[in-house]
Amino acid sequence: MAFDIIHPDADAIECQIVDNVAQLLADSVARTPERVALEFFDHDITLTYTELFDQVRRVAAGLTARGVRKGTHVGMMLPNCVEFPVSWLAMAWVGAVCVQLNPRHTAAELDYVINDADIDFLILDETCLPAFETMTERPSRLPDEQVLVRCSADAGRHVDWRELLQADPLPAQVPPDLVQQDLLAMLYTSGSTGFPKGCLLDHRYWLQLAVSAIAVQCGHHPRHVLIYEPMFYMQGSFILLAALYANATIHCSARPSIKKLPDWIERFQIDYCAYPAPAVVGIENIPKEKGRSLEWVHAWYYHGDDIERLERHFDVVARDVFGMTENGLALYVPADRDDLSTPGCMGIPGPLREVRLVGDDGVDVGDGEVGELWTAGPGHLRGYYRKPKANAETFVGKWFRTGDLMRRDANGVYYLIGRIKDVVKRSGENIAAAEVEDCLCKLSGVVLAAVVAVPDEHRGEEVKAYVQLEDGLTNETLPPEQLLAHCVERLAPFKVPRYLSYVDEFPMTAGNDKVAKPKLTKGIDDLRLGAYDRIDDCWR
Repeated sequence: MAFDIIHPDADAIECQIVDNVAQLLADSVARTPERVALEFFDHDITLTYTELFDQVRRVAAGLTARGVRKGTHVGMMLPNCVEFPVSWLAMAWVGAVCVQLNPRHTAAELDYVINDADIDFLILDETCLPAFETMTERPSRLPDEQVLVRCSADAGRHVDWRELLQADPLPAQVPPDLVQQDLLAMLYTSGSTGFPKGCLLDHRYWLQLAVSAIAVQCGHHPRHVLIYEPMFYMQGSFILLAALYANATIHCSARPSIKKLPDWIERFQIDYCAYPAPAVVGIENIPKEKGRSLEWVHAWYYHGDDIERLERHFDVVARDVFGMTENGLALYVPADRDDLSTPGCMGIPGPLREVRLVGDDGVDVGDGEVGELWTAGPGHLRGYYRKPKANAETFVGKWFRTGDLMRRDANGVYYLIGRIKDVVKRSGENIAAAEVEDCLCKLSGVVLAAVVAVPDEHRGEEVKAYVQLEDGLTNETLPPEQLLAHCVERLAPFKVPRYLSYVDEFPMTAGNDKVAKPKLTKGIDDLRLGAYDRIDDCWR
């Protein structure tokens, strides 16, 4: 069946959602067997749809031979490389659950997530081995023979991932027992409660998100798609599936580069990609012909008139969408509504989505009033893995509480106001304040810590930490360098605070059990002043 949506209505989208991701792959191969499916240009690797199909079924056979079954939790800790989509689709074919891990995780972070997710098998890059090998709480259920390494030479006592490709491919017939409700992936996301939680995402979630991502483009079906974002995040995976629906060619970089982005777009004649807000800085200095092939751009986290500047410079349609790992595509700005393409406007409810705004009293608020966005409909997460308390707090019947504050105008258009959740959003990464605070408080001499977001022109937000030291200690006896070095050892680089301030005593909430962060920052126009800046190595 060809992808033929020209309008994002529910019936048209429902007709395009197949039974499972394995079926989507098989259908895509049948339509365009010789078209290039993947090009990892930094690695000089190209696969046609037929070659991709063959490798997926070989890896699926190799995993099955080693004991991976439907429902098995397989961790995957890979950078952008061809092994990522091949392994991900192979797990979809087998019915396994792919736990997508950040390759920058430290040993301490792996101690948490590998045990929390009950990972039985692990696929990781050789650059991740130092962190994995220095784990202090590696579970006994993860022996060396169940650790598969993407390596350039010898995998040592582990298994070389390339051995999976030596297996005879599984039959081309889609496994008959796979259904939309089967789990496919577990993605960890940071929330206000501290440590990341595993979002349980089934085949339906991914298929609906992929179809919706194309449908909201209202008739534009991409042919050349660029993925420069890390593939282990939600965006990389759903763009992969959206490309399969459209039988597009995916061009993928090994790592992000704002500087190289315009050259990649021109070189590969990209017509669809996400264009990050920092890349708009100085866009007038980029030759217009660099973006001549662009037809549709997802513009996330834009400020001021950046969307208008991007559209004007490259003569392209750029639109914002609102969603998260938990609910996929919740709101979007339609292609024909230039008047809504403004900062803060999240648009209208997405396909197959119900939305409402709810006040503190649990009652829906009226137009023009601020409330928390709740969403419902198929294609949501199935829940947080082994987190009954978080599930009870997040779900109210069929409704998912996003933690984001919005208002709705009289025309049913939604505008983002802010977040309830105590999270810093740095370059699109959600960083739980509680996780960074917990790390700082484990250092001897730190009594209490509080983390807040600092607005930043390039990153969206930066992390700032306040610390209260034990009596007798000062910023000279326990200097910023020591505090931040402690964080560097225990946190992924993007979570390490950029700014650090010392306080004699924190303002506390009425119950005296939490830092009153609004009081901590009230009346301060520039939160950088008086703080140590880790990047510039100076006091502001």
